[in-house]
Amino acid sequence: MIEKVLEQLDNKYTIDVLKEMIRIPSVVGDEEAYADYLFNELGTMGYKCEFHEVEPGRSNIYAKLEGDGPGKRLHFNGHTDTVPVVEDWERDPFDPAEEDGRIYGLGACDMKGGIACILNVLRAFAKSETAFNGELSFSGVIDEEAYSKGAKALLDTEYAKVDAMILAEPYPGDETMPIPLGITGKILYDILIKGKAAHGFRPKLGINAIEEAGKILSNLHQLDFIDHPDFCKGNYSTLKIEGGYTIYSVVVPDRCRFEINRLLVPGETPESAIADMKRLVDRLNLSAEVEVKTKPPRYEAYVMNKDSLILQIFDGVYREVMGKAPAYQHSSGITDANVFAGEGNIPCLHLGPQRGGAHQKNEFVPTEWLHRISEMYVRIVGRFLNID
Repeated sequence: MIEKVLEQLDNKYTIDVLKEMIRIPSVVGDEEAYADYLFNELGTMGYKCEFHEVEPGRSNIYAKLEGDGPGKRLHFNGHTDTVPVVEDWERDPFDPAEEDGRIYGLGACDMKGGIACILNVLRAFAKSETAFNGELSFSGVIDEEAYSKGAKALLDTEYAKVDAMILAEPYPGDETMPIPLGITGKILYDILIKGKAAHGFRPKLGINAIEEAGKILSNLHQLDFIDHPDFCKGNYSTLKIEGGYTIYSVVVPDRCRFEINRLLVPGETPESAIADMKRLVDRLNLSAEVEVKTKPPRYEAYVMNKDSLILQIFDGVYREVMGKAPAYQHSSGITDANVFAGEGNIPCLHLGPQRGGAHQKNEFVPTEWLHRISEMYVRIVGRFLNID
C-alpha cells in the first residue's frame, strides 16, 4: 500500500508550495500569516487542523490524520519563523527564484524547504486514502529562531504524547550535515558587576565595574568544561557588554553587565554551569560585587538512543533511497529537539533537504533534495505505522 502513497508524490507541488511559502514573510515574531497558510493548505487536504495561540498574534498550527484504529503516533514538525533579512541579498528574499537547480529565498532551506516536503507527503497520504492504524500529525511552531516558545507550548498539548517526531531541519544525513544523535544544551549567563562610582580623575576612590568585568572576561578559558566522549567540550562566546555613562561624564562606572552564551554537554546542567562561573569569580578576588544569573533561552542537552525505532527505520530507508549509509554526529547547536527530546523525552529524527546558506544572504535549497526527502518521509511513515 505504501507504493500507492509514493505514486501520489508530486515534486512540482513541492516546488510550487515552497515558492508560495517564501512569498509569505514570517520573520520571527511575525509568523501568523504563514500559520494561516498552513492551516488552509492542510485543511484542504482533509486534515483536522487547529491553532494554538502562544502569544497574541503568534500561533502554532497543528494538523492530524487519524487512522482506522489504535496504533503508533508519528509527528512531523517544522518551525514557521525565519531569521531576519541580513544585508547584501542579490535578489528580493521574498520573491523566490529558481536557478541552476536551486530555489532562492529567505527560509528556502531553514526550513520552508523541509515543510514543503512534509506537505507533499501529507497530501500524498490523504490523496491515496491509504488505510492505517495510529495517527499521522504535523506541527508548525513559532519562535525556534529565538526562544522556542512554540516548542515549549506544544509540550502542554496532546502532541507531546506522540511516539516519535521528524523535524524537517536541513540535515540531509550526508557529510555536509550528518544526522544528530544528540545536541548540546545551552545557557545564557547574565552577569552584573557592581562597583563604586568616583570622579574619573581619582579612580582609586572608586571600583571600576568595567575593568572588573574585563578581568572575568579575560579568564573565561579557566571555566571547567566536561570533556564528553561524544561531544568533546562545550564552549563559550561573549555576546554583549554594557556599562559606563549614557551622557558623557568623567565618572568611574559603577555598573557593568555582560552576557555569555555557553554550550553544555550531557553531564552539565544550568545549575552546574552557574556554580562553575561563581567559582571562577571567587578565584579572581575582585573588589567589585558580582551577581551571576542566567536569562532565557536555556536548553537541555540530550542524547538519542541509536537503537530507537525511528532511527533504526530511518537508517534502513536512507540506505535504500540514497544507496549508502547515512552519516551521524553529536551536534553542537540548538534546535527545537532540545525541547522535544531534552525536556519532553520524545525520540526525534532530524531530516530535511540539504542546506544552502542558512542564516546568510542568498539562502537556497537544492531542488534535487526535495524529492529525495519526500520519498524518505513516506517510507519512514510506512514502516513506523506498519503500512504494508
